[in-house]
Amino acid sequence: MDLQDQPNHAQLLHNKAKAALALGEIYEANIHIRKALELDANDANIALAKEIKYEIGKKALAKAQQHFEKNRFVDAEEEAQKALQAMEVSAEAEAILEAISSRTRKKKRGGKRLLWLISLALLGSIAAAWIHYNQFSAEQTAWSEAQSAASFNAYQTFLQKYPQGKFATDAREALKALNEKDESLWQSAIHPPEKANLERYLLAMEAVGGTHTEDAKWLIDSLDFDFAVKEQNPIALENYIKNHPNGTYVASARKLMATLVTTDDMQQIMGRFAQFYQYYADGEHKKMLDFFNEITPRFMDKKQVDQETLLNSFRESQNDVESEEINIDTTTFNVSKDTSGVFTCKFTLNSQRKVKKLVAVSVKRGRKTVKKTETQWVQYYATQAVDCKLDAELKIIDYRVRLLGSRKEILD
Repeated sequence: MDLQDQPNHAQLLHNKAKAALALGEIYEANIHIRKALELDANDANIALAKEIKYEIGKKALAKAQQHFEKNRFVDAEEEAQKALQAMEVSAEAEAILEAISSRTRKKKRGGKRLLWLISLALLGSIAAAWIHYNQFSAEQTAWSEAQSAASFNAYQTFLQKYPQGKFATDAREALKALNEKDESLWQSAIHPPEKANLERYLLAMEAVGGTHTEDAKWLIDSLDFDFAVKEQNPIALENYIKNHPNGTYVASARKLMATLVTTDDMQQIMGRFAQFYQYYADGEHKKMLDFFNEITPRFMDKKQVDQETLLNSFRESQNDVESEEINIDTTTFNVSKDTSGVFTCKFTLNSQRKVKKLVAVSVKRGRKTVKKTETQWVQYYATQAVDCKLDAELKIIDYRVRLLGSRKEILD
């Protein structure tokens, strides 16, 4: 698993800021998002920073309202200015500032002005009571919906809308419990990181927005690909692609399928070479031509070899051979395959051949020495390294041999 797929530090700070905001820890959230912006000023971090700043403004507005109600006008004015700066637009903050700035003028105005203010306050109280009633009714409905969904997003959305509401504490406790459950199940899922454990985590947490959902899916994807690679057969790789059509390793799986040498391929190729060398040992050279196309791009040190040349080459190489035995060293047999379907084969051959030779010998007849020809049998032993290529139809298209070692014996 590639470490680069893990969240970066800026993303982790973003997540911490978002969680702190949902829990009502506004100033802690502000610290995290400022650090995140220093590392990466992307759109998501900027948007979250604005949201946190707006919540800070709302807190300042609430303080301004409290100070104003207690006639602490200096403090009220300071907090209202903070709220207006953070929220950019706030009719409530502007109303407080306007009210404070007009305090001096109030005293100069007569009873009508006072009566008007009292009336306005009364109307404001009535309006506030009406708004409060409607807000409570809306909050209660929103809380019921959040409880019904019981998800991270539901609780976070509720707290964003009603951070100081009657049910805000319950929402934070529910969110905390959900976080604890999420982390507990995740730790169980990755110790050890087995597919069954990860699937159990997804079953429990995916629908409610578990924070490790994407990591769990990525780990399952990786485990399934590892299994397919170990199986070394096309069916396992096809199953991986079918189960993970958008998986991280789909391209690798397709490439591996194209170049995979299966057990059946190995057995078929090895059997084909065994037959090839048996025909050669038996002197059935014409049958060997079936292992080649009409033209062979390279055979030994020749290029573009036709079948007649091949046949002559086989016959010449077995002149005076009485018998021959050729064995493939299966322990050295190695086959690879490229994307065009060409197999590259490397292996070692052990051979022994009995050859008849006519040699001149000196024989004494009385006082004379005469020359005569005798038949001598020689046994040759050789070890050769073979490097060849077969096309998709298992026809030989390139064949080269390198002598590794040899010896001979004169037979009686």
